[in-house]
Amino acid sequence: MPVKSIRLVVLFVLISVACNLHAQSIIIPNWVNQPQDTTVKKELINSLNGFLSQKENPNKENTYILKECLLETSDLLDEIKGMEQNAKKQDKDFYKCYLTNVIKVDVDNYIVQFSYIGVDDNTPRLRASFKLRAKRIGDEFHFYSPLKQNTIAWRVKKYNDLTCYYKDTINLADAKAYKSKLDFYNKKLKAPVLPVMFYFCDNFTEVQQILGIEYKADYNGITDNNLTSTEDNMSLMVNGSTKDHERFNAHDLWHERLHAVMDRAIINRPVDEGCAYLYGGSWNYTWDEVLTKFKKYAVDNPNADWLKLYTETTAYDPGDRPLITAYALNALIVQKIEREKGFASVLELLSSGPREKGDANYFKALEKLTGITQANFNTAIWALIKGS
Repeated sequence: MPVKSIRLVVLFVLISVACNLHAQSIIIPNWVNQPQDTTVKKELINSLNGFLSQKENPNKENTYILKECLLETSDLLDEIKGMEQNAKKQDKDFYKCYLTNVIKVDVDNYIVQFSYIGVDDNTPRLRASFKLRAKRIGDEFHFYSPLKQNTIAWRVKKYNDLTCYYKDTINLADAKAYKSKLDFYNKKLKAPVLPVMFYFCDNFTEVQQILGIEYKADYNGITDNNLTSTEDNMSLMVNGSTKDHERFNAHDLWHERLHAVMDRAIINRPVDEGCAYLYGGSWNYTWDEVLTKFKKYAVDNPNADWLKLYTETTAYDPGDRPLITAYALNALIVQKIEREKGFASVLELLSSGPREKGDANYFKALEKLTGITQANFNTAIWALIKGS
C-alpha cells in the first residue's frame, strides 16, 4: 500500500475513534484492553480523566495522586503538563490523549499507558507516551510513578540527609560533591535544607524509563539530563549523567535552587545566568575557565562596546558550547555587589524582572546598587575586567 494511503487510513482510524468517544478526556480505541469488571473499568477511566484534568494545577493539589508517592509522581507529572500543545502551530489542543494499554497487576492494582498523538498533513505525530501505576482506593483509583517498582533491586547508601540509589557501584566522592554544592546554594539563598533522594542512572534514557516516560519527542537525542522535584519537604534528583567525573551540573543546580525560592516571573535571566557562571561555571567549564576565556576576549578586543554586546546577547566564545558576554559581565557585577553589599543586594538585582528591550528594569536596579548606568557602563566594565 502506498505511503499516502497508509497515512489516510491511520488518520481515518484516529478520527473514527475520536468521534465514537463523545466528550471523554482520554480517547479509548476499541482495541485497548480494559478491566473486565464494568464497575472497575468505569472507576479506572473516570479516575484517569480526573487525574489528567487536574494535571496543570500544582502537583500537590491533584486529588488523584497516590499521596505517599507524591515526590516521584510530581517529577513525572511535570513532564505530562502541556502535552496537548503545539507551539509551532500555536494550537493548545493539537495533541490528543489516547489510552494505549491497561494491565492488571492484581485485584486493586493496574498499570496504565497513554500517548499524546496529533495529525499533521495526514501524518500522525507522537508527542509523548507515559506509564502510570494505578491503585484502587474506595471507589476510585489513585495514580503514581513506577519509580520505586522499577528500582526495587537497586542498592541504597546514605550520607547524612542524602540518600543515594544505584545499581552496582557508586562514586561516593561525587555524591558528597553534589551535597556540598547543594548546601552552598541553600545557605546562600537561605533555602530550607531538605533530605534528598538521588538516583544514579546510566543515561537520560534510563531516567525517563524508571520514572514512567516511555517516549517524549522533546528529548530526542538527549543523553545527559536530570529530572527533579521537591514536595513534602523532600527533594528528588533522578540523574542521567554519562560523565564518570561529574554526576551533576553545578550550573543547572543553581537555577533549580533559585527557582525554589524566587518566583520565575520576577527573575532577570541574564543576572540568573551570571550567578550560575560565577557559582557553577558553564558547559563543564569552571568559573575560572569561563573568566580566563572572557579576559582573553577582552584583551583581543580592546575597543569592545560592552553595552552593545550586553544588549545583543553576543557570545564571546561561540560554538557548540557558547559562552555569553552578558552572562560573564553579570558574573563580574554580582561578584562586586556581593563583596561590597552582601548577597541580599544580589537578590535585588536578580529580582529586577524579566528581560525587556532596552533592559530598563535591569539598569534601574543596577544603578541603585552599584552606580553603574548605561552612560558609564563601558568604563565600569573595563574596571571590573582589569580588577578580576
